Amino acid sequence: MDKKTIDRIRKNEERLDNINNCIKNVENALEKFKKNKKNINMLNKYYGSTNWFKDKEAYENNEIPKIKAGVLSEDAVWNMNDDIKELILEMKSIVKSFNV
Repeated sequence: MDKKTIDRIRKNEERLDNINNCIKNVENALEKFKKNKKNINMLNKYYGSTNWFKDKEAYENNEIPKIKAGVLSEDAVWNMNDDIKELILEMKSIVKSFNV
């Protein structure tokens, strides 16, 4: 067998390995994302609720300790939802671009 043939096989074998690793990474990421659906729904229910407004006011009035509280910002949950929408659009675009 000539060198050109061997190189072609090796390059395509490398492509196959890389794609299989990528697929496994995407599968893992999607599984984690699906497992967080309940958390996303619960967070969206909390955001803008009566409890959220009470917690935000208490935090701003120093009635509770200064803890990590990005969830009380005006933008954190909103931006998270926007990121999810963008991710979904990107996934749809990727699916449409494949010819498998």
